[in-house]
Amino acid sequence: MFILIKNQNTMKKIITIIAFLLVSIPVSAQNYFSVTYINVSPENVSEVARLESTYWSKVAQANIDSGKLSAWGLFARAIPAGNDTWTHAYINVYDSLEKMLDFGQWNPQEILGINNQDIATGDLINNYVVHHYKVQASINGDSQFSVWNFARPENLQGFVMDNVNLWKPFFEKDMGGRTSWGIGTKITNVTSDNATVMTWDGYGSLVDAVSALDYPLDGSSYEGPKGDKTSEYNPNGWGAQVIVQRALWLSSSQ
Repeated sequence: MFILIKNQNTMKKIITIIAFLLVSIPVSAQNYFSVTYINVSPENVSEVARLESTYWSKVAQANIDSGKLSAWGLFARAIPAGNDTWTHAYINVYDSLEKMLDFGQWNPQEILGINNQDIATGDLINNYVVHHYKVQASINGDSQFSVWNFARPENLQGFVMDNVNLWKPFFEKDMGGRTSWGIGTKITNVTSDNATVMTWDGYGSLVDAVSALDYPLDGSSYEGPKGDKTSEYNPNGWGAQVIVQRALWLSSSQ
């Protein structure tokens, strides 16, 4: 959420190739979403959670009720990865690009009668970065944990089309233990070396999510849909894979 950008002088450089990504966002292929990756020190986590659950969730719910927002959530890395990377991520889901760019909707004074500065979390975070995506395809489901996969395919169009036309129908027949799946292409903060696409695989437990990353070393591989060329389009594989846990979630479908 943009309200995190309170003091830009305190922002540190974030390696944008790491990305955080989705725990079962109930979206359609026409939706857009923003992800705000933040780094929160352990001593500030409880206060950030209190402000978000007590105040900002109510602002989000009001925006959902008015149709300005489709879904909102807070996610946390399920397994810590050190102090120099993001620890949590906010997701805002919209049904149009115009709504995603309407930053004025985050107005606690208008909605709650509370001044923005009184509930701002900017001083509680160490750094942040915001990315915007378009959902290309998804299979919805209730996922407490998810694996977010980030890549920079050499052939982005081919990679996306194989996911949409081959992998989605494949998963609709057999999810392989997943509870949700999706793919989104990055719109903003694209550089010459960071990820341009992300996919997400939702699971019901942390064990299931970690097990999905326990690839066999004996030469065997997962057999995907016939005609799939995603490994050809993306020869360098995933640039990052991160397991996240859903902490807070609100949506218009609830």
